[in-house]
Amino acid sequence: MRKFFRTLHLWLSVPAGIIIFIVCLSGTILVFQDEIQEIMHPQLYFNSNKGQKPLSLEVLIPKVQNQLKNNQIKDVRIFSDVNRNYAMGLTEGFRTTAYVNPCTGEITGIYDFKESSFYWIMSLHRWLLDDTRTWGKYAVGIATLIFIVILISGVIIWLPKKWKKQRFVVETKKGKKRLFYDLHSVLGAYAFLILFISAITGPMWSFEWYRNGVYKILGAELPKRGEAEKAGKGRIRGQETKLNTEQNTDYTQWQKVANKLQKQNLQNEYIIIQNGSALVHQKHAPTLRASDKYEFEKETGVITSSQFYKDQPYDAKIPGWYHDLHVGTYWGIWSKILTFIAGLIGTSLPITGYYLWWRKWKRKVKTI
Repeated sequence: MRKFFRTLHLWLSVPAGIIIFIVCLSGTILVFQDEIQEIMHPQLYFNSNKGQKPLSLEVLIPKVQNQLKNNQIKDVRIFSDVNRNYAMGLTEGFRTTAYVNPCTGEITGIYDFKESSFYWIMSLHRWLLDDTRTWGKYAVGIATLIFIVILISGVIIWLPKKWKKQRFVVETKKGKKRLFYDLHSVLGAYAFLILFISAITGPMWSFEWYRNGVYKILGAELPKRGEAEKAGKGRIRGQETKLNTEQNTDYTQWQKVANKLQKQNLQNEYIIIQNGSALVHQKHAPTLRASDKYEFEKETGVITSSQFYKDQPYDAKIPGWYHDLHVGTYWGIWSKILTFIAGLIGTSLPITGYYLWWRKWKRKVKTI
């Protein structure tokens, strides 16, 4: 049986290894994309207002709007951390955000995700830079399914008959072959669980039949196209927000709504206000996309309805779960660190694997 899994592991890894390398490397970089952005461009995200009072939104928004060229503000993200700038989503562009000092109204910078290097890395990760999002998306999806089998077969091959210390240690003094073998098998075993979680959640973005199957296994109904957008997704850092959008935006009551929601949600991480609707994301929310949703009258600012995340349908929570499992945010910074390390190991596996295969092939050629 072990021989069968060795053969299966080898002949799946050889053709899929290059794509697996690309997906793991790009995914590893994306784990800390928000932190990298904040370190590289701190002036974009943070201010030093030192206790100054933020301008009211009915004053702030026109001031910001006057600085924009050929674009309009569609929403405002207000962080509970007073040292963070407001993030104002813009109507034109893909995930385009203007970062604004709330006390001065100065635009500290405009971030267009599609023009950033992270968009290039994300498109490489998800569809191999294929702008049509067809063959590239399917190639990544198929390679990820193969990777699942490779991981399972690899850990079966690694499982020792007798649990000895040597099976858990990378030997560095027994030659290059042993070193590469241990780097491949031992490190692969250590990273197996996290890589497996990322791998089984990845095809949710590639194949509808896969999503349908997962929802069926979980006893849930797959939302129809567009329903998730109506329900609303929280946007944190680079993520897209889906709220009610209208061309004629009335922002005169936004500050009134924000004040109410801030008083009602003292543990919020951020609040997003848009035309007639709002999202509140709590600091200890179970997922990045877990938000409470509110509707309000645009003319008066009176909140007319609310839907708390805990009361939302089971089906609507599933996308947030598999998203956090895939990107490694389910346990805060610690799971991100573990996911990053596992991603580095996953990136190295095709390299060490190809080396071992090449060495074995070279030895066979010499014996012919």
